[in-house]
Amino acid sequence: MANNVVFWLKWLKILLWVGVATVVTLGAIGAYYWMQFQKPVVLPSGRDSIELAVGTRMSLSAAVDKLAEKGIIANAEAAHVFVRLYARLTGKRMQSGVYVLNSTMTQADALLRLFSPATTETVSVTFQEGITVKRFAEIAAEKIGCNQAEFLMLAYSDSLRKARNIASTTLEGYLLPNTYEFFKHSSPEIVLNRLLDEHEQCWASLKGDSLAKELKCSKHEVLTLASIVEAETPVDAEKPRVAGVYWNRLNIQMKLEADPTVQYALDRMNPNRESRRLLYKDLEIDSPYNTYKYAGLPPTPINSPGKAAIAAALKPEEHKYLYFVATLDGSNTHTFTRTADEHLRAVALFRARRAKIKAELR
Repeated sequence: MANNVVFWLKWLKILLWVGVATVVTLGAIGAYYWMQFQKPVVLPSGRDSIELAVGTRMSLSAAVDKLAEKGIIANAEAAHVFVRLYARLTGKRMQSGVYVLNSTMTQADALLRLFSPATTETVSVTFQEGITVKRFAEIAAEKIGCNQAEFLMLAYSDSLRKARNIASTTLEGYLLPNTYEFFKHSSPEIVLNRLLDEHEQCWASLKGDSLAKELKCSKHEVLTLASIVEAETPVDAEKPRVAGVYWNRLNIQMKLEADPTVQYALDRMNPNRESRRLLYKDLEIDSPYNTYKYAGLPPTPINSPGKAAIAAALKPEEHKYLYFVATLDGSNTHTFTRTADEHLRAVALFRARRAKIKAELR
């Protein structure tokens, strides 16, 4: 009995020393890494503070990587060890939201800030159907507080498109218009990825891959046509019919002659121009987006179409219409015709109504 007591006392003593040694070792490691991060944070020129938006899906490691990418943390590897050790010792976790880091902080302060309550103020933001990437950036800057230049730089970068397997030179057409909730000051990357995620979910819900295959075209071609449909009519019920007109033209190798594509070409040539009605001379501009001059679809979508326009492009109405013109009766709808003669008569009626409206406004 006495021998057993002595035996267990020896093991208890050993375990106690091991525990003490472990605590001392962890403390020493923690102190070492603490000293490594006593240098002040380095913020972008002219900035007194910077925001790090953490989405609900972002991991602690990803947040540390973001700090390293921004140049705030000098040693990313050591930072990963530091935050993991701190999380294990304290049991604390990072929260989603926006973390504000200022110029008075050390790098250690910045890392530990990730474990304190984040700013969770949210804003509701509406991106309308048919807007361009440039307009997305303007709205994100105005409503969320994104850096507009960074938003556009990322939107036009190769990295994001390659990561998403987007076969285009731009994200035009791949951001889904809708109303969203974002944390105030969310980063452009978080906003763009959310818009791209929603677009992919929308495409999947419409069975886009299988329907595009039935149409014998690519996703990019469907989205390009959908963007033209979006620009032509605001009436969702009419969109499948408009899509049918353009598919009919493509099938007989007839030029699309879509006014919105020419408007887009003019905007690309002069981004600051004032919007106006097309002139006959505009139809002669040399641009691959000029569907009066070049047959087939333009190189890319001309805006970001909404779900109804994408659905219409995937499931166009079957008919024999080749032409349409606005009715100008206040319904925002169009008159659809099959022949050039019928179309000319509809255009004559359109011009007469337009002249009458102008006269009444004088």
